[in-house]
Amino acid sequence: MVELRPGDVVPEQLVAEHAGVRCMDQRGNGACVALDPVTLLCTIYETRPQTCRDFHRGETLCRRILGR
Repeated sequence: MVELRPGDVVPEQLVAEHAGVRCMDQRGNGACVALDPVTLLCTIYETRPQTCRDFHRGETLCRRILGR
């Protein structure tokens, strides 16, 4: 789950609150709701949260998560 930071601008329909913290919501399989299930591309790439900007696709953590 991606915790939203001050300044992150995400469509409200993609946001969920967990324990009082605003986060990007997830699908039942754990995938981010902004991820297109067919193309596996981010649908809000240009305005994605800072955490997503800091996360580098292809790193070990990314490959482990996508390999699930």
